[in-house]
Amino acid sequence: MDLGSTIIGAILLVICIVPFVIMHYNRKKKENKMLQTLNENAQQYKCKISQHEFCGDFVFGIDESRNFIFFFKQEKEKAISQFVDLTEIKACQVVKKTTNVKNDIGNLSVIDRVELSFIPKTKSKGDTRFELYNEEINVQLRGELQFVDKWSKQINNHLKNKK
Repeated sequence: MDLGSTIIGAILLVICIVPFVIMHYNRKKKENKMLQTLNENAQQYKCKISQHEFCGDFVFGIDESRNFIFFFKQEKEKAISQFVDLTEIKACQVVKKTTNVKNDIGNLSVIDRVELSFIPKTKSKGDTRFELYNEEINVQLRGELQFVDKWSKQINNHLKNKK
């Protein structure tokens, strides 16, 4: 009876663990593919990604020596690749678009969109925006707020040090 219980317990344990292993493998495979695409985009501009970070369905990379920022986002229907030359940028700021919703408790602020905006040195050029979160596409936030705050500070510090 103990041997049978041990075998059943081991089988149940394997059944519970296998889905997590498969999810981890699929996530790593997706991240490697996104990083490869980001590196290919950087190579087109003779850049090399020195630092990168994943968050949900996008990856963000920087070439600190050449002062380029690269962004790649894989949505269900399309892939978005963008870059910014930091030598032409004055500042970087976080853009959060919200909607106020009234409910029984009171007013609630709902985040509709989170973007990282790059403000150029010359006013004739428009700002470049990386859309990190859009409520119409993503169901919920997955760390985008912390990500955008961290990278905004890091980029602004990089811009100050290069002056």
